Amino acid sequence: MNTQFIINDKGEKTAVIIPIAEYEDMLHQHHSDLELTDEYKSMIDVMLQQEVNNEAQYVSLDSIKNNFIGK
Repeated sequence: MNTQFIINDKGEKTAVIIPIAEYEDMLHQHHSDLELTDEYKSMIDVMLQQEVNNEAQYVSLDSIKNNFIGK
């Protein structure tokens, strides 16, 4: 699968679809280069607490499609 772009009505790129292996490589590289600042640690703490409180929001492929092609 090649990289694909989602465009809006004006032809502007609004999102990208990349192969999962490429995404995982980029994510791994980002995390290996990332300095764990207090701000980053705080963000992770908030995300984990949202998960515990059932406040985390996940997005499905169908909800993304609905945003672009309607319900």
